[in-house]
Amino acid sequence: MNKTIRYAVGCCMLLAASLSLACDYPERPNIPDGSKASKEELLAAKDAVSAYLADVDSYLTCIENAEKEAVAALENPDPEDLKRRDEMLSSKFDAANEEKALVGEQFNQQVRAYNAARQSAD
Repeated sequence: MNKTIRYAVGCCMLLAASLSLACDYPERPNIPDGSKASKEELLAAKDAVSAYLADVDSYLTCIENAEKEAVAALENPDPEDLKRRDEMLSSKFDAANEEKALVGEQFNQQVRAYNAARQSAD
């Protein structure tokens, strides 16, 4: 019974911490069609992609710090629970880094499409 109460209190503290320290995942930038976009549109997209990548890094720092604080608030945490929490955090990091790579590659594809459209117009 005592272990159940501790677990319930830990969950409540985790929920309260997550609500007060909400780490919001940034919105993906709009990347224009490079074959039709102007140079200015691609430059604006470049700035938006750069800001997005930095925002994702800030998000990752935020969730890492929030997790450290949540774990520190637990009394006598179960090693299995700590392992599960670490795996969940690693999964979030992996997903965010894959998303960063995907957005970067999508932008690069549109730059290549822009360059190809300009070369064929010449």
